Amino acid sequence: MSGIDDLMAESNERWANARRRSQGIEDNGLGKAVKTYYTRYFPAGLFALVAVGAVTGILAFPRTPEVWPTLLSFGFLLGVVVAFVGGLIYNAKKVAPAANLGKIDVLFSLESEEQKQVRRQIAGKAHLDPEHLAVTRAAAVQLRKGLATQLLLQPLMPCVFAAQAMNFALGGDNLVAVLMATAVVGIVIADGFLIRDFRRTGRFLTRTAEQAAPGNASL
Repeated sequence: MSGIDDLMAESNERWANARRRSQGIEDNGLGKAVKTYYTRYFPAGLFALVAVGAVTGILAFPRTPEVWPTLLSFGFLLGVVVAFVGGLIYNAKKVAPAANLGKIDVLFSLESEEQKQVRRQIAGKAHLDPEHLAVTRAAAVQLRKGLATQLLLQPLMPCVFAAQAMNFALGGDNLVAVLMATAVVGIVIADGFLIRDFRRTGRFLTRTAEQAAPGNASL
């Protein structure tokens, strides 16, 4: 029995360390910050940058209309690059302050199988463990913040490949254009999984908020 007791003691210590790291971790509006970016800043900024880049190029070469499609593609690519920088700034100024993340991954002290079980609970694929709910919620917040950052930056990649596909198509290299377009489809599908996981973490935090309230007996 001493062996079982030792294993239980080690498990309790791992979870105790995870609980200490989870203190103070909370989502203070990550969903709102991401939504604001995509409903306001991203579409307006990208459109303006593409327009400015394309019009500037056309004005610089007014008597060579055959290069205007290429300039449009270049303007689009320029807009994506600037939008990427803007996404980094927005992430630092608006998204990062929207969550208290702590200093260390709350799951760091847990074993691989325990970490996997926590993530399955967040995804709604496993029954909730009320005893370790504080740790699971903190892990969900940290995961949600990472997903929020990816959502600001990774969706720009389809734009980059789309601009390149347009450029190759205009240049007559249809094979490379098709390959680029295929890459766009693949990245869009990957972005769909990011959105799904971001929403899952949000639903999990909303669903468990009442149970996690101070003084709740289940905790």
